[in-house]
Amino acid sequence: MTPPPARVGRLLPGERPDLDDPRQLSRLIATLLEDGDRADLAWLGARVGRAELAAWFDRHAVRRLSRRSRAFWAATLGRPTVAAAPPAEALWPLA
Repeated sequence: MTPPPARVGRLLPGERPDLDDPRQLSRLIATLLEDGDRADLAWLGARVGRAELAAWFDRHAVRRLSRRSRAFWAATLGRPTVAAAPPAEALWPLA
């Protein structure tokens, strides 16, 4: 299993995710889709693949990504744009 690049540690201080654990992999995907740079995303795409990223997006994006990131990744992955639930937007306008 290819471990995440050492530089990903700047986004997950003090952690070394176990990529065989689906929950930790999901957290890493959310972190990189939200805050990763080109190198991080290139590694993620090679490690996970576009189809799995699209499936993750469909299941988790509305709860785990900001509105801006959801719009970007929806366009990038060819997925429909997903809006947050009205109560979430009422509490936090960037949801």
